[in-house]
Parts: sequence; C-alpha cells; structure tokens
Amino acid sequence: MAAETSDAEAQAGPDEEAPGSTKTVTLVFQPTGRRFQVPEGEVLFEAATEAGVEVDTVCGGNGSCGKCKVRFDDDPPAATPLDYIHLSGGEIDQGYRLSCQVKATHDMVVHVPESGDSAKVQILHQGVERAIDLQPNVRKMFMPYVNPREVENIADWDRVTMRWPRTLRPRDVPLRVLRELPAAIRNKAGMTVVTASRRAIAFESGDTTLRQFGVAFDIGSTTVVGFLMDLATGTEAAVASAVNKQAVYGDDIIGRLSRAQRNPEGLAKLNAMILEQLNAILADLAGQAGIDVSDIYEVTVVGNMAMHHFLLCLDSTYLGLAPYAPVTRAHVATTSEAIGLKLDPDVPVYVLANIAGFVGSDTVGVMLATDISGGNDLRMAIDVGTNGEMVLGNRKRLIACSAPAGPALEGARIKMGMRAAPGAIDHVWIDDDVRYSVIGDSAPKGICGSALIDIVAQFLDAGLLNHAGAYIRHAELDASVPKSLRERLIEGEKRRDTYFILARAEEADGEHDIVFTQQDVREMQLAKGAIRAGTMMLLQEMGLEDGDLEEVMLAGAFGNFIDSTNARRCGLTPQLPVERITSVGNAAGVGAKIALVNVTQRRRSERMAAQTEHIQLSGSPEFQKAFTVAMQFPKS
Repeated sequence: MAAETSDAEAQAGPDEEAPGSTKTVTLVFQPTGRRFQVPEGEVLFEAATEAGVEVDTVCGGNGSCGKCKVRFDDDPPAATPLDYIHLSGGEIDQGYRLSCQVKATHDMVVHVPESGDSAKVQILHQGVERAIDLQPNVRKMFMPYVNPREVENIADWDRVTMRWPRTLRPRDVPLRVLRELPAAIRNKAGMTVVTASRRAIAFESGDTTLRQFGVAFDIGSTTVVGFLMDLATGTEAAVASAVNKQAVYGDDIIGRLSRAQRNPEGLAKLNAMILEQLNAILADLAGQAGIDVSDIYEVTVVGNMAMHHFLLCLDSTYLGLAPYAPVTRAHVATTSEAIGLKLDPDVPVYVLANIAGFVGSDTVGVMLATDISGGNDLRMAIDVGTNGEMVLGNRKRLIACSAPAGPALEGARIKMGMRAAPGAIDHVWIDDDVRYSVIGDSAPKGICGSALIDIVAQFLDAGLLNHAGAYIRHAELDASVPKSLRERLIEGEKRRDTYFILARAEEADGEHDIVFTQQDVREMQLAKGAIRAGTMMLLQEMGLEDGDLEEVMLAGAFGNFIDSTNARRCGLTPQLPVERITSVGNAAGVGAKIALVNVTQRRRSERMAAQTEHIQLSGSPEFQKAFTVAMQFPKS
C-alpha cells in the first residue's frame, strides 16, 4: 500500500526498521512532486495506481499494451524484454521504461507522461430523444400548517396519508424519517412530504414542491455520465462526466473481472473507485444547478453487467468464467445508503434489468430510448464499445447477443492510438494525398477510434489495402495510386513491418511520424469482425438478410462520431443504403433518463429485458464461421 509522505517526513529520513517490519522505499512522481512510501519490491505500476497517480494503460499492467511508459532521468532500471518490444531504442536510451516491468527496489524519481485527462477527453452526453410523459416515481405534496389541537384523535401519520389521492397514498415510512414527523408537522411554515415508490422518504420545512431532482447514471467501461433531471418539469438540469477510473486495471471488461477474481481486495477496490466517481459527479451536478445534494431524491443506473456487479459489490467470479453466470439479471431496487452514495440515506436507487452475462442494462437502456419494440419494422441497435452488444427485433420478437470487440475501436492496442482527446486525429480523407482533422485543432499526437474507420475504408478505396486487410506491396500497386501516397507507404522486409505515414514528424510537434501499421489493420479487423459476426448471427437466427432491416442504429460514442459510409465500406455494419444507418448517440443514458422520469417506461424496460432472447456466441462453431467471413473487408 502506497502512503503519501510530506517533505518534512522525507527529510527526517526513515525510522529504524522494527524486527519483522516491511522495508519501504520512497517514490517521487513528477511533474507533481508527490512522494509516497511503498513496500520494497512493489511493481511501480501497482504503486502508482494505489497512490492515485494516472499512468496510461490499456491492459491493466499485464505488459501487453506498452502504454504505461515512465521516464527515469538518473540510473534507469535495466530494460526488460518487454521494454524492447514496446519501446523504441531512442526511448530506452532516454530512460523510458514500462512501469509494469519496474520493481521499486530503491528510492526513485519517476516522470509520468501526461495521459488522457478526463476533463479533456470527448465524452458523449446526448442521444436520440423521444417524447415521454412525465410520470416520476418521486412525488411531493405541500401540507399547510394546521394546529394539531384543532384535530382530534388523529395520529400524525394518519394526517399525512389522508391528504394524498388513494392511488398515490404513501404506504409506509422508514423509522428514521418517522421520528422527524412530530416536529415537521407542527412547523408553522408547513411541510412538504416527499414520497418515492409510495414510501415517505422525507418531511421538509415549507413548500419545496418545485425543488425535485433525480440523477440518471450511464456507467460505461470507458466513461461515466450523470444527468441531473428536474422531476417537476422533466427537463435536464445539468450533465457531468468523466473517464472511468477503473480503466487503470484494463480498458477491457475481462481485465477488470480478472483483477476482481485473483486479488482478494480487487472487487472492493473496483467498487470503491466507481462509488468515489459517482459521488464526485453528484456533487458536480448539484453545483452546476445551484442545488443541494439533498434535493436529489432518486437515482437510476444503466451499465454493462461487469459495471453492474462492481457497483453493487456482487461477486463477479462466475461472470468472468464460462458460462458467464451473473448473480442476477433482474432489476435492483435499493437505497443510496445500501450502495454508498452520499445522498440522504433513504433515496431510492433503481438499477435497470439486464438480459444476459454480457448484455447488460445499458443495452436495455438503448432499447428503451430507441423504442425498438414499438412497431412492426425490423430494426437493429448496435452499441459499439469494448464489448459490442446487438439487439434485433420489433414488437413481436427481440433477440440479443454480445461480441468481444476489445478496445481497438476506442484507440487502444493501436500503435499510435489514443483516446478522443486534444491532439487525436479523428477523421481522415484521402484523395491525391492525406488530409485529416484533429481534436482541438492542435498538432496531431495520435489516432482515436473514429479515424480507424476512415483510414481503413479510404485505404481500401485508394487501392492501398486488399480485402483481406494486407497492405499491397509497391510493386503490386495500381498505376492510379498517386506518388504522394506511395511515398507514405513504407514497406518492411516482412509484410507485417509495413506501415503508412499519416502525419509526418514536422506536422506532429516534430516528435515522430504518426503511422498506421499492418498490425493496426489487424486489430481493427478483429474488432469489426467480432461485431459484424454478431449481427450476422442475429440475422441468421431470424432467417433474415441485411436488406430486410429497416434501420441499423449505432449507439455509443463510437457510433456517434464515425462516418456511416465508411463504417459500411469496412464491413462494420450490415450492407444497407447509408440513409438506413443512423447514429443514436448515448442511447443508454437516454434510457436511464426515461426510466427516471416515467415509472411506466421503467416497468416496460423490465418486461423487455425478460422477453429478449439471448444468443450465446461464445464457443459457437457458427459464430466462428461468421467471424472468419466478417474479418474480410467488402470488395467494393
């Protein structure tokens, strides 16, 4: 465990070691200058994570991504084989090492390069909207002061219940709240009764009926978004978001599930991290709206099944092992106190129902937002993320599946990949040469996920890639390929060493070329192949072809920012006319908002989750066949 120390403590020197005590060393993380005492021999990446120092990572510290590099100015540790695999010779000479390969064997000063700042990363907030009647679970009623001496033989609680219409009348009250009733009902300013699920959860002084808020959370593997909703009007009052802090343990769900399984404190740590983040967002939302957190009376939550288990601190051991059994698929209705949210103790928390092991309540939120079961037209929703979830159907039948896309489409496991932050190339156009746009209009630093689709689609059209995903050798390029593009295509001795220069060093802060390698193409193929194979399996299950679909809806940040024409050209989506491929934005978050403002729609989400058939792809020979086909790119 890392313990932060002050300069005074550091100058005083280490105390004499007691017999049997663990020897510690001092780590100083630059540029912040924060100083920590850690057990001798602890892995540097683990020490930084425990200390809350952000070190960039994709794999969660298992050595496969090469992103967690740090720099030592003096006496750098000996480079390991993985350092030589992931770092250039120049970087190694400059003192860079992978923090997951360094052990803290002595006092160290470590320079941590800036990673994706959650305040700078592009996080999608909005999505498809549809008209929803205001029917919140939370209700308020003002009761003017009446002198109790003028009312004979009536208990205080009876006076409360008799004021409500029969269909809304509160049925019970927590003991903690009931104890406050005698003083509240005798307040000459009157009191406001707050109910949720027909349970009285607060008695407030005066008329507070216009101050009535709830929060809808969308907890994703990559980002967390909170929406503050005015439950008196049904309007959005504020929105706040952040990069999910759990990403330090891996950008993919499996990495975090593995952490929870193999580490005795893993689940508790993941739970604490997400709670800390949700509580920070609650405070942010309240501050933006100029309200107190005590004015928040209900919370709804959507998320994938892993996030669901981490939030509720449910044993996720068997969720990560075939046949991927969750603790529960049903909705969970609990309280803020039971979960650990810093709200009044009896504030209800409603976590939407799930469908199956890796098709979570975020997919149910997408279904609710898009009204996919509301008509006869056959529509498909695809939520593109580290785990791709797909739903197909109409009012008669709904089927769903999930496919492990991995984090490549979010810029991870790509040599020059990065999050959608300032400096990321987000779109690419190719004609006689290469043009691109950069988030923040700055010099390019790397490539984010939306650009991958553009790059591959336009490489295919430009004749630089074949339909199997291999760079075409110079000697085999068509004569129509411009000289400027030929000069950017750098052949390696072996095909796997070939790469394309998107931006030259002089364009990219003079540091290095921004390149797209043959391995990057393969990573993109694996991701898009898994998603496309999933859609093929759903269509096969219903006996349909691509053309039978009325609409394909792309959900999530990736689906919102990509070019639909290029997505179709890559074979990421079913082959439909582009006008039938639409982006629905953060539909999962919209679903959480709908469940917050309308209890009838909330019950509908429960029915949809229960009625949706789940197609298990893992281990399916048919899926493997579909995946082999889907890995290929369309020939035109």
